[in-house]
Amino acid sequence: MPDSALRFHLDPALATPIYAQITEQVRYQVARGTLRPGDELPSVRALSGEHLINPNTVVRAYQELEREGLVEKRRGRGTYVSDTARTMVEAERRRIVAQRLAEAVREARELGLDADDVLEELKRQLSEQ
Repeated sequence: MPDSALRFHLDPALATPIYAQITEQVRYQVARGTLRPGDELPSVRALSGEHLINPNTVVRAYQELEREGLVEKRRGRGTYVSDTARTMVEAERRRIVAQRLAEAVREARELGLDADDVLEELKRQLSEQ
């Protein structure tokens, strides 16, 4: 039975396709440790029914995650976080942080801030944590 704490927040109004929202959220939950090897993902039927989306959208997301080695299908039993996901966690954490920092740097440049301003703000944010 899937972990009832796993909730997807899917927004059809976003430019990001629904299947990509699903894959990103699974990757993020694995990186955070919320999803661990052996945890079951919601079934295609359950996830598509809950969010009123085409089951093929969920299948596409799960297939992409399976190609990456993050999840594995167990015939007749469901889709589970793979044992190899454990080794991917650190790389995924770094990828997520790098992506978010790139977005912040892009926005800082658009606002006219230079590298020193950005570094100063980053240091301030890190010291507050």
